[in-house]
Amino acid sequence: MKKLALAILVVCLTSGVGSYAQGTVNFANLGAGYNAQVHLDDVAGPLAGAGYMAQLLLVGAGGSLTPVGAVANFIGTAAPGYFNGGAVTVSQVAPGANGTFEVFAWNGASGQATYAAALAAWSAGTIYGGYSNPQGGVTIATGGVGSPPGPPAGLVGLQPWAVTIVPEPSSIALGIIGGLALFLRRRK
Repeated sequence: MKKLALAILVVCLTSGVGSYAQGTVNFANLGAGYNAQVHLDDVAGPLAGAGYMAQLLLVGAGGSLTPVGAVANFIGTAAPGYFNGGAVTVSQVAPGANGTFEVFAWNGASGQATYAAALAAWSAGTIYGGYSNPQGGVTIATGGVGSPPGPPAGLVGLQPWAVTIVPEPSSIALGIIGGLALFLRRRK
């Protein structure tokens, strides 16, 4: 009986500590110390409306990307180019500890409601998408420190970026072949 009571106590303490050891991040691209407006293809203007989405990603070992929290929609025409996903709990990072984060934004009007679906469509060259800081993300100390927990940390260091279409490899190959054909025709 004592062993069972001890086991229950250990489980309760472990789960209590495990649930408490979670940092928080304010998943938004506008705040004190940063203004990272997102544009469509550098020239078409900032993203606006529910068709555009963003996903917070935790950068792990070897550059692996793990989605954290829910997908955020872009704010409408009142604040084009900005999203506000609110406070996101990051269970993999303790409060006050450093975490490296990336944001992926995309045009989800064709039905890509998740990061995985959007990444597949973007890699195939069928939708606009792109990463905020593709050189490794931004490293910040997460919020949630103290008792009561402090406010979530902002994504300071996030830079403005553009979402683009990635052409399929076959499209690139066809373009090169067409260019070579034009070049050879002009030589004759």
